[in-house]
Amino acid sequence: MNYKNIKKAFSLLELIFVILIGSLIVFYSTIYTKELYENQVLNQELAMMKLDLNSAKIIIEKNLPSSKNKLLFKENKLFYENSILLEKVSSFSMLQNANILKIKIELDKKIIQEWSFRL
Repeated sequence: MNYKNIKKAFSLLELIFVILIGSLIVFYSTIYTKELYENQVLNQELAMMKLDLNSAKIIIEKNLPSSKNKLLFKENKLFYENSILLEKVSSFSMLQNANILKIKIELDKKIIQEWSFRL
């Protein structure tokens, strides 16, 4: 074989390897970016749920002791004085012992919190 032909064949082989490795890098970078985006969307959703829960807790705590009579759980929604306080509520329970009100709430089967309020 001619030296020029071997050099061209080797250059072509190098080019094929570079294209293959570059394609793999782009492919896995795309997958990583997609997973990163999905995790960010999930984290944002969870943060918004926690913010909604904290807001609901503040509203309930601010209006104690009357708020225990104003809460109503119906159709996966928590109502406060006939207005929607929280949506996507999976479970809700309220228990009063002496001067302590305990509320356990689960939001969208992702976040569970238990609150205790002194009446």
